[in-house]
Amino acid sequence: MEKSSSNNINKKQSLLKTIFNKDFVVSALIPIILFTAFDKEQMTLVGIILSALWSIGVILLGFIKERKINALAALSGLFAIVGLVGTLISNNTTFYFIAPIIQDVLLALIFFGSLLFERSLIQIIVEQTYLKNVSEEVKKRPGYKSAWRILTFAWGVLNIFQAILRFILLNHMSMSSYYAISTTYTNISSTLLLVFSIMFPKWYFAREKTK
Repeated sequence: MEKSSSNNINKKQSLLKTIFNKDFVVSALIPIILFTAFDKEQMTLVGIILSALWSIGVILLGFIKERKINALAALSGLFAIVGLVGTLISNNTTFYFIAPIIQDVLLALIFFGSLLFERSLIQIIVEQTYLKNVSEEVKKRPGYKSAWRILTFAWGVLNIFQAILRFILLNHMSMSSYYAISTTYTNISSTLLLVFSIMFPKWYFAREKTK
């Protein structure tokens, strides 16, 4: 009993470390701090520019360090640039906060659309980054393709939910609160679903074997 309890505690601690790690601080907390600090000083546009440049810089630095970039990071970087450029051209800070909502809707459509192809988007992303050594034998299993299609659908649903949540927050909260909650939530939910995307196929394959 004690051993089981200890294992559960270790799993929870491991999950917390996976979510609230250095990457979370760099990609989520620092942009929030930058934006909130300048927004409180009535310098919202400066806060947007600095937090956007920081986020874009983190993605570029990751690319330089790893010499590769996954599709999700690439899309996030692209929308961050579009949001920043659109904000500067329109001189309207609201544009920057609407851009992530549009991003979520487009990503959901991309995820759902990828289900029409042989390999769904989340399968490509996870295989490219986290499951590089999957054997051809495993890939040929009937359940392999089904697992990724289920996960891709889940990612599409997550992005729709995020778009709805962001829209509600944007219309009922201050810009600082909206940005802080939206950024924190999306980083945590995406990390959890990514971890689930790596673990789920293993469970799904084991389940298929017992049938």
